[in-house]
Amino acid sequence: MKLALVVLNYNDADNTLKVLGNVAHYDVFDKVIVVDNASNDDSRIRLKSYCEDNEKIYFVENHENKGYGAGNNIGIFVAKKLGMDLALIANPDTDFEERVIKVLKSAMEKNENIGICAPLVETNDVYGSRENVLKGASCWPMRDFLHSLAENGPICRRIFTKSLHYDRNFYNAKIRKVGAVLGALLMVRVDAFIKVGGYDEKMFLYGEEDLLSKKMEGIGLKTAVITGYKYKHIHSASIKKSLKSLYSRQKIREESTMYFYKNYLKINLLQQMFAKVFFAFVRLEVIIFGLL
Repeated sequence: MKLALVVLNYNDADNTLKVLGNVAHYDVFDKVIVVDNASNDDSRIRLKSYCEDNEKIYFVENHENKGYGAGNNIGIFVAKKLGMDLALIANPDTDFEERVIKVLKSAMEKNENIGICAPLVETNDVYGSRENVLKGASCWPMRDFLHSLAENGPICRRIFTKSLHYDRNFYNAKIRKVGAVLGALLMVRVDAFIKVGGYDEKMFLYGEEDLLSKKMEGIGLKTAVITGYKYKHIHSASIKKSLKSLYSRQKIREESTMYFYKNYLKINLLQQMFAKVFFAFVRLEVIIFGLL
């Protein structure tokens, strides 16, 4: 099966060029697709210049930033046109070894019922521990409305950690079916991704992982993690470059989450009102405590 790497850039040429340099000699990738999401710095010029010197790299220039999902959708559509079967979606702030990607590819080739596959994020904490979860979990269960809402509350998710995430014993198996995986690095089946409509482009940023897994599940495909392999992720480094205010990031998170609740979890008006009140308290938490 042919595999493409898709990297979406927005005002983060330094990290994107670092990723491209790291994977320059990775034979596992048949194509590398770089999508510049209408950067307003010098990213486009720098990336275009770099990509022109490499026949393996396909550079796409967006003229409008419609969000994370829309940018990656374009990358996957290009992968389809180039005849790719699988695509690794990787954020610019990730670092991964070729052997890890080979294992993911092998898992997808051997298990036709897997639509999304990812390794774990490298961490010094025990997977499933409270410390690990609060720093950013690699995967989590598919949540209903109330559990999802609790996870979106900085204080709530500290109180109800055990009921919102997998415990330590969950990671003993080599491969596990999960609800969703962190969107920083994941491998997808190109045809399946396109069949379910890819990322919903009305969700500008945040929450794409849950929705994509839910859509894949709708056509009978699982989301899985390979527990023995890891990658490095500088959590939200790219996002923080363009959205430096924690409060601004929280507002975008709320908009995406509410859209997901209304359109995919089909919450009623009373639940919508409850969610809005809940998020009002979350904003206070963000302002007062600077919690994530």
